[in-house]
Amino acid sequence: MIAALIRHAEISKDKNVLVLLSLLGSYLGMLVSAVTGHFWVFLAAIVVSYAADLHLHKHEPDLIKFLGKLKWGLSIRVLVRELAVMVMLRGLTGVGGDAFVVVFLGFVAVHSLRLMYTFLCMFIKRRRALPVRVRNLDLSKLSMPEPPPPLAFKSHERKLLYLDTAVIVGGLASQYTKVIGFGVLGVAVAVALAVTGMVMLLPTVSRCRKVPSHERTFKILNQQVAKYQPEVVLYFSYAAGARDSAYQVNMWLDTLARLGRRPLIVLREVTTLRFLAYTPLPVVCIPKADDLSLLELPDARVVLYPANAGKNVHMLRIAEAKHVFIGHGDSDKLASSNRVSKVYDEIWTAGEAGDDRYQRLRGTIPSTDLVRVGRPQLSAVERVGRRAAGHVTTIMYAPTWEGWTADPYHTSLILMGEKMIRMLLNMDRPVRIIYKPHPLTGKRSIQATRAHRRIIAMLEADNARREKAAKGMAQGEKRLAELEARMGKLKAWTVVGVYGIWDKDRAALAKPPKESWEQLQAEWHETFWQLHGPARHQVVTTQLPSLYSCFNESDMMISDISSVVSDFVQSEKPYVVCNPADMDPELFKQLNPASSAAYIMGPSCEEMQTCVEAAASGGMDRLADHRAILKRYLLGDGDSMVRFNDAVNALFAKASQKFPPGEIAEPILANPFTRGQTVMHDATMPIRVIRQHHQNSMQQYF
Repeated sequence: MIAALIRHAEISKDKNVLVLLSLLGSYLGMLVSAVTGHFWVFLAAIVVSYAADLHLHKHEPDLIKFLGKLKWGLSIRVLVRELAVMVMLRGLTGVGGDAFVVVFLGFVAVHSLRLMYTFLCMFIKRRRALPVRVRNLDLSKLSMPEPPPPLAFKSHERKLLYLDTAVIVGGLASQYTKVIGFGVLGVAVAVALAVTGMVMLLPTVSRCRKVPSHERTFKILNQQVAKYQPEVVLYFSYAAGARDSAYQVNMWLDTLARLGRRPLIVLREVTTLRFLAYTPLPVVCIPKADDLSLLELPDARVVLYPANAGKNVHMLRIAEAKHVFIGHGDSDKLASSNRVSKVYDEIWTAGEAGDDRYQRLRGTIPSTDLVRVGRPQLSAVERVGRRAAGHVTTIMYAPTWEGWTADPYHTSLILMGEKMIRMLLNMDRPVRIIYKPHPLTGKRSIQATRAHRRIIAMLEADNARREKAAKGMAQGEKRLAELEARMGKLKAWTVVGVYGIWDKDRAALAKPPKESWEQLQAEWHETFWQLHGPARHQVVTTQLPSLYSCFNESDMMISDISSVVSDFVQSEKPYVVCNPADMDPELFKQLNPASSAAYIMGPSCEEMQTCVEAAASGGMDRLADHRAILKRYLLGDGDSMVRFNDAVNALFAKASQKFPPGEIAEPILANPFTRGQTVMHDATMPIRVIRQHHQNSMQQYF
């Protein structure tokens, strides 16, 4: 267990070490002092245990999950604390003492009420749990019962486990004062709180007896979708963590919003919906595959897939649509030219480089299935230009993650990351560093996480050395918080009309915000970069500031083989690709075309001085012409948004030739005597009824 705790301390924040030691020490102190009868030591230990628990649940959700894996969750900790209290009272008052009996009966009463309370909350949750969640679609016709008061319902599991606090305080007060009334009062308070909470839940329990049926839910959903008449679907299911993979769908939201056709976003995991960025487009999240088959999309003829995931087969079954793999960035990794892509009707790449990557499959995927559409997202990337006076050369380090395999050279972070950062910090020329690691960094390799933490520590230490006084920081942070609150309110409006909004939130959203998301984001970024000044290093591990905003602040990027490299080429600024395997540089460029106009950094990092000089050149270094040529090869020519929109329209027209909007693929006639006959159906009949034959045969995939 100690080894596991040390491991966790190495992959999380430094203060977690103190929190873990405080937590363990407090419980050990409680047990030892209870046995030895040291009342004040016991009291101090129990106070520390409560303080540590409250800090964990308020500030350290990752640490809470980790303790759960160690079978040391809150429920166990509460029981151990109660056991220590019983031992303490028994040791000092003797078996059968009044305080011992009162506290024991109080614990029994509290846990009995907790079970009843939990049952009521579970009943409410299950009855109010819809099989679908949405944004920008109105499901208010479902007339879902309002949630119970937040005080009685939100975080009820943790609140219930702290009910014994009153019993413990009363029991210890009785022990110290020899007045049994304190113990009785503590039990009464705990029981009264539990009963009051259950009384507050009862009206909701009564209303939850009548909730919309499964069939009615999808009827209302399909009515709302039919009003919108989506023609294009973006379908996303993640292969890794939801929070860390959300960027794969978020990067396409703005592009979809600018399409000439009506797009709908379909998600499969509820957690992805939680981390989905703001979008004015309708979003449907349907976790279960059987339920997904009930979603009617009679006009959709193009389905876009940003990621390869097993659940993609649940949407690929739709015969009337054309299915397209658009990916989440072009890179020279093998994953960017995967044989799995053969299941799609077309594969859209940014430029000629994308087509060439699929040549390694030797004709498995016909060249006619490859369509070059550019990268519409890159319109936000600024090209190299003059910097203002006093500008500090800024280098962005954006390593990729360690990957799914044991390849030690997949990322430069482990073998080269710390060395490069240390060299940059010790340069004669002042350098500002923007460190933006891949969202999945550390998910598989403890070495990657250790390197990540040490780099952050180095940058924070250098910031502390550079900044003697941070004038105006408090006011700037307040401004950022205000902008984030306004963006949060605007995002919250996308779920208005859906069940689950608390009364206080509904009141706050009485009037729709009149602000523009783009304006708020632009103002946030401007405030952020001004606030931290031109010399402060930045560690970026959240959605804001955005990747492309970091591009615009940088004079050079250091990265690995990844799609970030191809995107950065749009700026025509100098860039560095790491070669941790120390491969011959020319061979490295041939195997990884996106690095053919890059400065190649070997494991010795001896090229660092040359790279920094190139960064300070304002894009006038010796590889400038190479980057201009490579840009056309990687990303193509012309307006990417126009090319993407044209590709959607062309494929939509192609699909509509065989299946005009509103028509569906007819069921297969299995009877040999009726083979070749046309299946007739009522045009008003729901699609899910017509497709019933297909749904039954597809159950094996669900």
